[in-house]
Amino acid sequence: MRKMTLFKLFGINLKITTKIIHMTTRYKTKNYNAVYTKLYEINALKLVFPLQQFHRKYCFQSFRGDETDSDSEDIEKKRDIKSTILQDNNDILAIKISECKSLQEIFDLLQNNKNKLNWKNISMAIAMVRELQIIYYRLCMFEKNLNSDITPEYNFENILTNNDFLNLINLMEEHYEFMNIQCLSYSLLCLHKIGVDINSTVSLKLSHKLQKILMITPVEEIESCILSRFIVTIVTHRDLLGLYILKDIWPIVLKKMELCDTYEDIKHISICLYNLPWFLNKSVMDNFISKIKCNLLNKPQHDEKIKCIVKVLRLINSPYWINQNTNLSRSLLLSLVGAIKQIALYDMIQLQMIIVKQSEPYELFEEIHNETSKWLSKADDDTDITVLRLLSCIVPSSSASQRKQIESLLRKQFLLNNSFSHLCIGPLFNIIRNLKTSDLEICNAYWSSVLDWLISGKPSIRENHKLLRICNRYMNFNNNMSGTYRHYKFENQMINWLTEELDHGVSAIIPSKFTKIFSFFISYPNKNIGYEIPEVMVKKVLDTVGQYNIYDCYIVSKGLNTAFINRKNKTALPMFLDQYVRLCTALNKRSLDILNQEPNLSISQLNSLYRGYNHRYNVKEPRLFYKILERYKNYTSEDFSSRTIRELTYNLVTSDWYDAELLDKCLEYFIKNHKYLLAENVEKILTLFFLYGVNSEQFIEFLPYATEIINRDKFKMSGLNFMRASLALCYFYSLSTPIKDYLFSVEFLEKLDDELNNCYAKATYPLKVRQLLMILNRAVCIDYPEFDVPWFHTKYCEEIQSLVPKHTGSFYLEVEKKLNQLIINKGYLKSNSFSPYGYKLDFELILNDTNQLKSTNTNEKLILLLLNEKDLRKTDNEMRGLSRLKQRHLEILGYRVIWIKKSIWNSMFMTEPEAKLSYLKNLIWQKP
Repeated sequence: MRKMTLFKLFGINLKITTKIIHMTTRYKTKNYNAVYTKLYEINALKLVFPLQQFHRKYCFQSFRGDETDSDSEDIEKKRDIKSTILQDNNDILAIKISECKSLQEIFDLLQNNKNKLNWKNISMAIAMVRELQIIYYRLCMFEKNLNSDITPEYNFENILTNNDFLNLINLMEEHYEFMNIQCLSYSLLCLHKIGVDINSTVSLKLSHKLQKILMITPVEEIESCILSRFIVTIVTHRDLLGLYILKDIWPIVLKKMELCDTYEDIKHISICLYNLPWFLNKSVMDNFISKIKCNLLNKPQHDEKIKCIVKVLRLINSPYWINQNTNLSRSLLLSLVGAIKQIALYDMIQLQMIIVKQSEPYELFEEIHNETSKWLSKADDDTDITVLRLLSCIVPSSSASQRKQIESLLRKQFLLNNSFSHLCIGPLFNIIRNLKTSDLEICNAYWSSVLDWLISGKPSIRENHKLLRICNRYMNFNNNMSGTYRHYKFENQMINWLTEELDHGVSAIIPSKFTKIFSFFISYPNKNIGYEIPEVMVKKVLDTVGQYNIYDCYIVSKGLNTAFINRKNKTALPMFLDQYVRLCTALNKRSLDILNQEPNLSISQLNSLYRGYNHRYNVKEPRLFYKILERYKNYTSEDFSSRTIRELTYNLVTSDWYDAELLDKCLEYFIKNHKYLLAENVEKILTLFFLYGVNSEQFIEFLPYATEIINRDKFKMSGLNFMRASLALCYFYSLSTPIKDYLFSVEFLEKLDDELNNCYAKATYPLKVRQLLMILNRAVCIDYPEFDVPWFHTKYCEEIQSLVPKHTGSFYLEVEKKLNQLIINKGYLKSNSFSPYGYKLDFELILNDTNQLKSTNTNEKLILLLLNEKDLRKTDNEMRGLSRLKQRHLEILGYRVIWIKKSIWNSMFMTEPEAKLSYLKNLIWQKP
């Protein structure tokens, strides 16, 4: 009797069987003792796969890594395929097929009963092929990651050329006319997930048949899961045929949405809407939101409710809607607090992604992080695709020690052979990007493997939308590494493919695709491809810029910014500079047109418009800038979120602008929602207020909450961010004792050392950290003497002072000349001196009460400091935070401080012969 098992089919040996034993314990399989006994007692070559005993709670959703989902793949417990697609069926052969443990068993049953086959048997067979495929990829991916000797011709990646499977496809074409609606939808989805082309004959026949049935069946009789299966499959068409089919299905979805009132219905309608973003509008979303509020909020906790919430959250956190339902998102997320242990791993990964996007709420963020971090310790020996997905979510909030562990894991598992499964590409990207590792070997191994996969893979993996997704990843990766990382071989090959796509594909006539190609093309010049932009591409942008939306403008602006930075050392590029100015000018005009034509932009859209403008920093357009700021005034604090405030503060700092009214709205949101905030967002707004040296009533009210949040998360923040927050709190006299104790502890200093040793920008980051640590030490010593913190930067300051060059600017030299005319005894005037604690002093004088200069210790010490444009706020020409802090500290040290603004020194009234001398006299010898 021929009885081949799944593992025998793939040549699994005893070593692999032993690994599966280990994995079953890690994935908390049901009936562990039975599995353990079976795997060890039965010879590996005769092993029957215990399909229904494996617990799916900790398994990956789909081997393809699709962003769409299948209602059949997110079940935690074992699935009864028979009852799912053939309810109340007593077909003996279908039952036997549903109990098969291997592909060969299925194919043998079909072959031995080929004269008795019916549509029920065929439906069950295709469902079980998909079921076994999920098992294979979930449990054998570990072996594939380490390049095991699994025979290629026997694995599921080659199933589309398997003769037995092709015979099964032919049988489906013969029997599909008799299938009921449930089997049609399930079979169509399974074919898609297995990898059968959606435009193949069998898929087209099934989809057309299912479409006809849906069109004539009353909505009340259509199960929502059938709609979600159908839409998830059809949406992958990515062509007019798919849109044509979906156009007819959309009214059915809307009618079903009006009727849905169960967790199951809401979940599947959420899947439908998520996969049909082109059909969604505010009215539809408002209706669905009403359904959610009625059926999900304030309801008892239930397993089905949790799954439903995850799908709903994914929908309302999709790009366009993410900032329009902030309060609802937070309410749904908070309803999951305390239930994280009940959530399947894949759902937990999705939740983590949503929370990272929202940057709140803290309670759930912390709970998920604590739960998922436990898996890090279990990933050392058997990392697979599932754990990689999980780690990709842990990294952004992980501690320095966890990051080191994850980096070591990558080095151990994926650099040994410099190769890994293409299924790991997405998770690995998120991990390496957020690690910001200084180990170029890891970065090079990753991008080399991506390139090898693209070169050696099928042409379908180089379709334009897939290439553009990878290009966007590379640009984000490069941006996260502050532009310090380049993989020239990858860049050159991608540009070759993109050029071919422009010449022979459709991207040249689709603005949203062309802008992405153009952005990548101009961003990474080198000697092989040249440093000038092809004029034909520039002309195309200028000709079509009127069709660009906000995101298109942002993408091109981002590319121009990167292009300018990467060419900054190439001074002899007049053609590029001319192109740069023309493109930026056109984008400014288009952005202004969008603002005039679109009165109801969301905050997220406005932030993107603002950020795009900041990327074009060399070509300013004041009308556009002020119009963007004015548009923010239309929003109230209720319209903001942690995410939008984070983006806004970044834009304000980049454009060097302080807007009190706008920031008060942000603070109002933060005060109202302080218990949900993450420390990294609080640090951003603290730093902004410190940089500008301002505060407000709202800010003073927010400070106690900010101090509490920074103290709560001090162990998780990066060293640089924690020091920035601490300096801002110090400036506003809000530095608490616990923060101070940690700031100057051995633990924190060791953490800083680790960060410096592993940072990616070793040319700048260590200098930045060391300088900030000195400024903090000085601030605490002077502002908080009661803390009794020692001054331990004397030697560092001396080293810095020895390197500081004498001022040679015209402003400084002219002031020095006038002072020398005023002061006869040169012993009472010092230039380029330093105060205690290392402050640089432009001019230091000694005065007495008789307005004569004398060298006595009792006389007043006077400091003249020069203020350039960079030391002043653009909005009101007042001093920034660092200058104000410097003045405060010098006054505490006993100096009288006088500032001389460059703008006043060079003003019109100073052109008179004695005006500048008179001005200095009045400043130095002020009349009471």
